[in-house]
Amino acid sequence: MTLALGVPFLLISIAGRALPADVLTWARFALAAATLLAMAWARRDRARAFSAPVRLLSARPVDVLLLGLCSAALPSILITVGEHHVQTGLTSLLLATTPMWIAMGSPLLFPAERLGVRRAVCLGVALCGTAFMTAGDGADGSMLWTALPLGAAMSYAAGSLLVRFRLRDVDALTLTCAQMMVAVLITTPLAAAHLAAVRWEPGPWAAVLALGVLCSGLGWLANTALVQRVSAVQASLVSFTAPVVSMLLGTMVLSERLSLLQLVAAGIVVGAIAAFAAPSRQAGRPNSHREVGAILELAILGFLAEDPMHAYELRKRITKLVGHVRPVSDGSLYPALQRLRRHGQVTRRPAPGSGGPTRQVFELTDAGRAELEHRLTHPDDLDITDRNKYFVVLAFLHLLPPATQVEVLRRRLDFLEDPQRGFFLDDDRALHEHELRSPFRAGIQHIARTTSSAERAWLTRTLDTLQAELPVSG
Repeated sequence: MTLALGVPFLLISIAGRALPADVLTWARFALAAATLLAMAWARRDRARAFSAPVRLLSARPVDVLLLGLCSAALPSILITVGEHHVQTGLTSLLLATTPMWIAMGSPLLFPAERLGVRRAVCLGVALCGTAFMTAGDGADGSMLWTALPLGAAMSYAAGSLLVRFRLRDVDALTLTCAQMMVAVLITTPLAAAHLAAVRWEPGPWAAVLALGVLCSGLGWLANTALVQRVSAVQASLVSFTAPVVSMLLGTMVLSERLSLLQLVAAGIVVGAIAAFAAPSRQAGRPNSHREVGAILELAILGFLAEDPMHAYELRKRITKLVGHVRPVSDGSLYPALQRLRRHGQVTRRPAPGSGGPTRQVFELTDAGRAELEHRLTHPDDLDITDRNKYFVVLAFLHLLPPATQVEVLRRRLDFLEDPQRGFFLDDDRALHEHELRSPFRAGIQHIARTTSSAERAWLTRTLDTLQAELPVSG
């Protein structure tokens, strides 16, 4: 994605020599749509390849139309027109504000995805680095033209949040293809009015071809898939790294000179993004009590998502699910409930008992549902590889859309099929033979392989069933 979003600055400058902005925008979307349709046709039968985007548009017209406008047509027009009035460096800086707009809007839709202090600071440092990297690039003419790339950044942010909030369960290829088709329809009238100004020169048209196939086609597909799988802020971090690519390409292709300040600023940007993506120290030091607490909290959120219930009934259900990991006592349940209440994810209300005193019934809040969805949709590696944690995720997987269920189950299947996960590796036969002299260690191997084989068979059958039932499959 960094390459796909960094290259267009150079390609638009080249293509703009022969094509008006409207025609250039239309051409890149038409090429992108053709590329994605060809990919869909190669992946499945021809009829389904062409009908899937149309069926998606018919089923969810408002969402897809808004996505085509916000993520493709509008920002591309704004950026292409702005290229004639705003220097590339300033355009890069303004587009780099996209994660900021997403960070402002994301907590309203996904309370569980709000940024911590460390990551907010990293975004600020990355933005400052981008500002230094583009130092000396100003606007050509009125500063009002800078509203164009700034509006494009806001539009990209709105599109990313829309995918994350409303279209996460749709096949990425089908969704991106429909998005490009909508963008073609929106830009066709504008392009038709300026066809007479087109000049047929090989260099600019080669740039258009690269823009359409690589940047708008494959690049947008990668962006859609990433937004569906991680937070919208994380997916938008390429807004910072793309200017680094643009700067390097300008040096290599256009012989532009780099200053020491720009090199240092590029290092600041890359370092800030690396710090943003790095796990916290606490996450890097597993603690058994914290892990059990996380399992307990997930079980609480999952059961309350199914039905409100009082603590006694909740403890009985959790004990059946995770009691083999650690006994679920009132001494562990109530502190977990209090933590969730402090975070606004669980609330309680009095309810009359059946022939007894009033009892407190616990319910899930909207923030709690968002947190549960986040934990189930984005389980970390330990949630997939640790059997106890994975079983809790699996117990509530029915609360997610089928497409997300497929992604989680596929991760578990990939882990089980990893040849390096066994107790004894085949390439260390001396150790293998020595260890298996113990009948008990041989029994561990036998039990593990038998269990793993049965689980792989179940996962394969379940994945086939889920994929066959997806409304828009891919």
